Amino acid sequence: MSECQRPLLCRDCARCGSPQTRRRFIQQFGGLAAGACVVGPSLLASGLTTGRRPGKIKVGLILVCAPRDWNVWPYVNFDYETRKQEILSLLKGGCPELEFIPMSVEGDPAEETARVTALAEQVDGLLVVCLCTNWGLTDVLLPAVGQLAKPALFVDELYAGSGVFLCHGSKTLRQGSRVVMVSSSDFQDVIDVTRLFGMLSNSSVTARDFLHVAGRTRRNNFAARADLPCIEDPIAPADVKEVISRLAQTTIVRVISRKGDPYKALGATVVPVSFDEINAAYRNVDQDAAAAIAETWMDEAAGIREPSRDDVVNAGAIYLAMRDIVRQYGAQGITMDCLGGFYSGKLPGYPCLGYRQMNDDGVVSGTCEAQIPDMLAMLISRYMFGRASFASDPVLDTSTNRIIYAHCVAPTKMLGADGPSNPFIIRSHAEDGKGAAVQSLLPAGYMTTSFRFTWDNKAMAIHQAKAVDNIDEAKACRTKLAAEVKGDIGKLFLEWDRFGWHRLTVYGDVQEPLEELAKAFGMEIVRET
Repeated sequence: MSECQRPLLCRDCARCGSPQTRRRFIQQFGGLAAGACVVGPSLLASGLTTGRRPGKIKVGLILVCAPRDWNVWPYVNFDYETRKQEILSLLKGGCPELEFIPMSVEGDPAEETARVTALAEQVDGLLVVCLCTNWGLTDVLLPAVGQLAKPALFVDELYAGSGVFLCHGSKTLRQGSRVVMVSSSDFQDVIDVTRLFGMLSNSSVTARDFLHVAGRTRRNNFAARADLPCIEDPIAPADVKEVISRLAQTTIVRVISRKGDPYKALGATVVPVSFDEINAAYRNVDQDAAAAIAETWMDEAAGIREPSRDDVVNAGAIYLAMRDIVRQYGAQGITMDCLGGFYSGKLPGYPCLGYRQMNDDGVVSGTCEAQIPDMLAMLISRYMFGRASFASDPVLDTSTNRIIYAHCVAPTKMLGADGPSNPFIIRSHAEDGKGAAVQSLLPAGYMTTSFRFTWDNKAMAIHQAKAVDNIDEAKACRTKLAAEVKGDIGKLFLEWDRFGWHRLTVYGDVQEPLEELAKAFGMEIVRET
């Protein structure tokens, strides 16, 4: 075994093996991180000098926002200005040795990237905080920052920038950029890593050195992994050949802007249907029947917060219209571009409550955003395990070793149509505060398995986590299932650019049968943890 050549920067690598603790790290590197000129014999022994750069280290603080009236995470009309000032105050208080130069970005991707590039020439490092899901901007900005000759940190504002942080951050990493990504509900974790910019006060410390120590600090702050005893939940999965056969006999209705030609996905037939058809069915709905369904839902709910009775009745009419379309095409699943349709005025309401009813009944599967990979995963969950699944936008919290699965619709019978129902609350749709959606209070204590296919169906990502809690937070989607990650949460940062933000969660320890199915389709299997 060769001697480690980085004694200053690594006390816990594969060659050294000496365990690193947060206290030990601070003892070793605290002075250097604070910009100390004299750092002791370890630095000298490494062959580095102790030259000091003049003045404070300057950090460009890039705050990614969106126009207040945008219907994006965290929610419409979010007070970005107050939160930006809070973040700047926390950073100044926690890192007094650094000088922060804040810049807000929210507009044209090319123009904002040019501004950030110009700022990079004036600072020693860059700290990018994702305060919202501004997709178009961050798709350009984050990879561009990764290509600059400056050490960079990407930070997620949980339940606000999580999607762009994960998808475009992982894209930046895949392109070979050396950045460190921090996603934690404990802001001290952000401060601990940010303080390390102070290392750059030593003229011999490189960007690579900084990123090495910052990455180690980030990982040292991860919550310790624990044993995950779960409620006994035996499942007898269907045979892989049976599932493939059922998919070949399946029709999926995909509601989008215009009707298109049918096509195949994992053997299932996908029929693109226009909003005109769903609206025609909506206009023909018996309003008394819609009101009766709404009354049933309101009686079943544990509470109703924002929506009016009319909102719930309208959701009942959308459900009946979807049911008519499904019958017309003999379909086993339906998904629609609900956000695009509602925001453009082409869809008269949200289908969230209707999807909950369909998935609980276990006869037809329904999911949002016209996502065929999600629809296929839902059907596979039903065909293979007899269970509904939950399509979500995940959030990572390394301070608790949790992944939080968030969406504005979820089933209330995760253990099968004949299983128990969990409570749910009728809420407005989170991003825009309109219509009627679902906050499902999903059961804790069970092992869950989450997976998703790539768009070309040549790979499947999969991981497991124990359901532990339901998060009630104003930001982001209404249903938020918190689950403790089985395996290495650090690996969960890596695959979002390939598979997209969504994951489909099914209750049960079913990773093995899902992998068998993926192999039968000739897919690459990516274990995310």
